[in-house]
Parts: sequence; structure tokens; C-alpha cells
Amino acid sequence: EIQYETLTAGTFNIGGSPLTFYETAFFHVLSKTMIVTDSLAQVQPTPPPLNDPDPLLYISKKSNPTLDGFPEDTPAARQAGWEKTTLLVSYFFPEHEELDPEKLGIVTWTDGWHDNFSFLSGRLLVPPVVRTLIY
Repeated sequence: EIQYETLTAGTFNIGGSPLTFYETAFFHVLSKTMIVTDSLAQVQPTPPPLNDPDPLLYISKKSNPTLDGFPEDTPAARQAGWEKTTLLVSYFFPEHEELDPEKLGIVTWTDGWHDNFSFLSGRLLVPPVVRTLIY
């Protein structure tokens, strides 16, 4: 009733030991439903409920890390943090996240990151990081 295929994604040296990654896709014949894990994602346009908003608030700043004070916990700051976090986990180095060549460790978000998030969110897709590493 359920068919499946397993893909060997590759063996990588992690922490000095070989580690092999696998991806398995399942297909339920009667309902014609494909079930995959990690391969497909759909980023929601708004952040989920949070126990601790601090990580999103930290990422919401224009520059990270900075000596600026911690941002106020507002819906806009949470949204900006959500959008930037989504870009960070979807891409190795998202467009519009720029290293400051004069300040080691400082990253500045330039105009355009919100448009990139808008293009990414709400769609069913294979995240670019997964596509690059696995496929």
C-alpha cells in the first residue's frame, strides 16, 4: 500500500568520522499522496507562536552583532527576525546579508532581503541548502 525509495545522499566526514545521509520518500498508492521529510518545506509568512522571542529579535536588527541595544519586542521586530531567520536557514549566504569589511564579525542586512523572503514564503519548495547538499 505504501511504496518507498531511499536515496543515499552522500557520506561526509563530520567530526572526524564518516557519516552517511539518506533521504526516503514514501508514496501512498490509494490516495496518491507523497510523503517526504526535510526535502520539501513551506515557510509560513508570519512567525509561529514563540516561547522566547529573543532569538528573532536579535536577528531583526539591521546589523548583527552590534553594540546597539536589544530591539523592543514588537510585531514588526518579530516579523523582521522571522524573515531574516528563514533566509539564513534556507541559503548558505543569503543575498543582502553583507559582511562589513571594516568590522570583523559584523553583518549588515541591505535593502532587498524582505523581497527575497516574500518570494520564498508560502510556496512549497526544496530549500536551496537541501537542494545543494542532497540533490
